[in-house]
Amino acid sequence: MKRVKSNYHALHVLKRVEPRLRKALISNSNKEQVNCIGECVLYVLNGNIRLSGCKTRKLQKHKSALGKAADRHVSLFAKN
Repeated sequence: MKRVKSNYHALHVLKRVEPRLRKALISNSNKEQVNCIGECVLYVLNGNIRLSGCKTRKLQKHKSALGKAADRHVSLFAKN
């Protein structure tokens, strides 16, 4: 949770920008920011963050990519 709090502003920017710019920001982010995104994904996959039914259905088709983003054993290059 400490990592999420320290990267709060970066996560807030990612939430607000359009998808094309979001993809560019993620591809140019540093290791700490990528690990922060992975930690947020891990919280969602573990059920610590509750999502509505429609959001859960939207994320179902991206489940393998989300799992890869949350996995600590996957390299930083593979996550970007």
